[in-house]
Amino acid sequence: MKLAKKHLRIFDLHEGKKSLLDRVGTPKEKACFENGEFEKITELIQREHKLRNKELSPSEIENHQSEINHLFDSNWNKRSLKYLSKKYCEAPKEQSTFDSVMELLWAIFG
Repeated sequence: MKLAKKHLRIFDLHEGKKSLLDRVGTPKEKACFENGEFEKITELIQREHKLRNKELSPSEIENHQSEINHLFDSNWNKRSLKYLSKKYCEAPKEQSTFDSVMELLWAIFG
């Protein structure tokens, strides 16, 4: 399984909720997630959050990086995964200018 920008974009569009995708997603969007891609993105985002909080062992970090390198082809997608991890796993706080710009760029180029 390979994950692409469209997978991350659809995941974010439906706010990381599979039930929302199932209810209001287009048939084309649903077809992108027939092989467990949604669950895999959720798992990667949660693991990325644990990595940022230094809750993973060195071997888990190495396995996570290896899996990300296998699943994603571009560095932009890897950075997008980190952004989604921050967006969906951290408690909401006042949005910084950087986050506002990243959200705008994600909306435009997503």
